[in-house]
Amino acid sequence: MEFTGGCVCGGTRYVLKSRPVALVDCHCIDCRRSAGAPYVQWGSVSRADLVVTRGEPRKIPHANRIRSFAACCGTHLFFEDSKDSKMIDVTIASLDDPTPFAPTKVIFLEEKLPWVVIDKSLPSFPTIPQSSSGEK
Repeated sequence: MEFTGGCVCGGTRYVLKSRPVALVDCHCIDCRRSAGAPYVQWGSVSRADLVVTRGEPRKIPHANRIRSFAACCGTHLFFEDSKDSKMIDVTIASLDDPTPFAPTKVIFLEEKLPWVVIDKSLPSFPTIPQSSSGEK
């Protein structure tokens, strides 16, 4: 099964050849600032399973990681731990249909805005849990 997504103006499009896993709501200040939102939901896919089909994302290195934005309109699309990461995180809201991808955990609660309400049924962590890898 494939999942499609892209930026707000349609100039950058992508296809995921696998279902995103490790669905997290990240409340870190870098995610909040880069998205202009109170938090960002990410899902991880294998680098080989992400195909950009239109446009060329602009990669911005920051804090020893790489964030990719649509060069045409600035939509935040991807996150990589390094240029050689086996997994890439995708902003779930940039999918054409994000509804099947509810978060499974919450990270960086120590940086959460005080008025954001957290779903108490989700496992939550002050930063990134030690067992995580390939996640924001």
